Amino acid sequence: MESQIEQFIQYLAAEKGYAGNTVMAYRNDLSQFHQFVLTTRPYLSSWARVDTLLIQAYLLDLKAREYSVASIARKVAALKSFYFYLTEKQVMASNPTIDLEPPRVSHQPPRALSQQQVTALLRAPAAPTAKGLRDRAMLEVMYATGLRVTELVTLDIRDVDLARGKLKIGSGAHQRSVPLTEPAQNALVEYITRARGDYGAPPESGPLFVNPRGGALTRQGVWLILKHYVAQAGIETAVTPHSLRHSFATHRLQEGSSVQEVQRMLGHAHLSTTQIYARSQLPALTDGATGETSENHTS
Repeated sequence: MESQIEQFIQYLAAEKGYAGNTVMAYRNDLSQFHQFVLTTRPYLSSWARVDTLLIQAYLLDLKAREYSVASIARKVAALKSFYFYLTEKQVMASNPTIDLEPPRVSHQPPRALSQQQVTALLRAPAAPTAKGLRDRAMLEVMYATGLRVTELVTLDIRDVDLARGKLKIGSGAHQRSVPLTEPAQNALVEYITRARGDYGAPPESGPLFVNPRGGALTRQGVWLILKHYVAQAGIETAVTPHSLRHSFATHRLQEGSSVQEVQRMLGHAHLSTTQIYARSQLPALTDGATGETSENHTS
């Protein structure tokens, strides 16, 4: 089954002429589905034995794990393309994805928090404990850099350049350097010098943001931490780690940064992805206590 994925990937690159990033996305999506198949039905040894019910179970699992509609739609497209290839090559007689409809993707720009909500959220971890200092630094970094939650939990202490006020995000061709705001830099200094060692993390290596056992925080852990402080800040609308990424982009554009600058900081491959934040006069998230919207918000 793995070899047939690789044959399909080679077909996309050599015969269809797909770009490297697109080919990589197809490989990742199909490998993820293959892993789900192995976990759910480890006795399967052929793609021909994967039925519609198993594919639907995979999509339900993606929804339960809070993948975005756009991500699920992309994964459905990858599956449909892969199974079309398998039927064309006569690896299987029928295509279980033939009637599979991808979820409808909204082209409205994502909503961001208002400036007032962000301020309340960043002030929420006020306790001068190791946890409070860690969480304050984590939220400040998320809002100051717009990094993805996966990028956050994979940050290493060596990715922080406090002297220059910069943070290295990602690796290889996808690596980028993003400037830290003064509040984020100050919060990191406090956390690294006063709290990180309390978790048993070595001073010069290992994950930047650690759990009580000294290991890296998980995506789920970050979500739960954020959820706690959202409630503490009195924000009644739904907020996810990605909400801070949206807020970063929106507020930077409001403050005069160019779309190209924001694209580089977000790590978007295409400028069109970033331009969605430049649309104006969109509804803001309501401020929890008052139910009023921020007057100076755009997404």
